[in-house]
Amino acid sequence: MHQKPDPRFLAITAHDLRGAVGVLDGAMKELTREVSSENADTAKLATMMTRSTQRLLMLGDRLSVLARLMEGGELEFGEPADLCALVREAATRAFAAHARRTLRLQLDLPPSPVSIAVNGQTMAAAVSELSVLFCSFSQTQLRVRVSSDATTVQISFESDNSSESVQRALRDRTSTTQANAGIALAEAVVARHHGKLQLSENDGSSASLSLVLQRS
Repeated sequence: MHQKPDPRFLAITAHDLRGAVGVLDGAMKELTREVSSENADTAKLATMMTRSTQRLLMLGDRLSVLARLMEGGELEFGEPADLCALVREAATRAFAAHARRTLRLQLDLPPSPVSIAVNGQTMAAAVSELSVLFCSFSQTQLRVRVSSDATTVQISFESDNSSESVQRALRDRTSTTQANAGIALAEAVVARHHGKLQLSENDGSSASLSLVLQRS
């Protein structure tokens, strides 16, 4: 009899992956401290390996979130948390692991906390996935912005590149590209938060996608 895969196996695999890579990440950080800055080639190699371990840790996060989404049912929401802090941590981490050296991250966050009840693990994964995606789209700057009004909260990702290929990647929901995978995971997380992803029409110089959440 054909059986549907148990999402618990995916969660266990994610846990094991994160544990193994976590040990490697710790070892790489210790090694990096021992590398002389005067040895440019070795320092460059250590940096590349550190970035790679961070990417593997993020893949572990993705597997954990996929397992959570496959379980169905409602996500557990904690007490209202500061969405700005969540976005800052998730976007900065994704940017550090995936951005090119010439790319700059701009975080436009309100001076006061933006409190909203979310499932922290899945929302952080959605922010990470879209940050990684827009790292690949952007040419010189990736902008991540949090804004809110009386009824909604938005997390917007903006690339300084609105080429046809970028716009097509943002609209496409049928391909199995990396772009579509990131958007699909973010869409699934947002749907479970009763929100939506919204493609914005820009002035031709940029492309943006907003994650829109209802305050209640």
